Amino acid sequence: MMLKNTPGSIATAVALLAATARLAAHEHVAVGADSLVPGSPLVFVSDDDFGADTGFAFALAAGTQAPYAGYYIGELTFAALASTGANGGPEPLHAAPGSHIEVVLESVSGPAGGVFAFWETPGNDEDATEVTFAVPVGETGGNHRFVVSENHGEAGADPYGHIHGRIFSATKPGLYQVGFHFVDTSTNGPAGGPIHAPSEKFLLNFQAGLTLSGVAPSAGGYDVTFATVTGQTLHLESTTVLGDPKAWKSVGDAVAGDDHLHVITVPATATAYFRLVVQ
Repeated sequence: MMLKNTPGSIATAVALLAATARLAAHEHVAVGADSLVPGSPLVFVSDDDFGADTGFAFALAAGTQAPYAGYYIGELTFAALASTGANGGPEPLHAAPGSHIEVVLESVSGPAGGVFAFWETPGNDEDATEVTFAVPVGETGGNHRFVVSENHGEAGADPYGHIHGRIFSATKPGLYQVGFHFVDTSTNGPAGGPIHAPSEKFLLNFQAGLTLSGVAPSAGGYDVTFATVTGQTLHLESTTVLGDPKAWKSVGDAVAGDDHLHVITVPATATAYFRLVVQ
């Protein structure tokens, strides 16, 4: 589980640390709208908490039993904010009544040869057991989608949706960045079209396994990037000589896992190898 740095060539191989699936642990990301005016766009309400620019990385842990063996998996709930008291609303920034919201998976970047997938639940609060669609790393114009709103598109219906049990997976360890956008597929807007325009594309990070994500030159030497998982304490170690277990030395302080990307800057050397160690 190492990364090698040389001044003229910086490799970004990744290596896996053991992990176990935690289907019960998951986050919620919300969709709504800044305005109820027809033609106004949907918005990713949780961007400040979970957007890729925040450094947040959703953890995908190694599955150990069928049907998850061979995948890195995690549960993530896309939620549409409620407009009525029946569903706990009205919530600020909810979409217009009558809108019917879906998520479109548009792009995937990550480790070469990796495949990112969505697993639909057979029923709310039931863990998904089959892949619904799979998207290879390198996709840039995908149109795979799944429903967020729990209404049937009827006029005036609450756009609310909060479905548990959906799973996302990856086939190779490493950091994936996935692009999504929201669409309103209702026919309750002007001229029988949607009420809301599509949202802007937004990016989410997914960390499959525990890996070193990359190395980049910096003014201080090299920036080593890796994602952390809540509940784990990590140490970055470095050596200039392979084959000697005693040559590995800690770099910087221990890092407490918080489901975010971290960067440690290390001085430049002629050749350096890095690894992560879980305390």
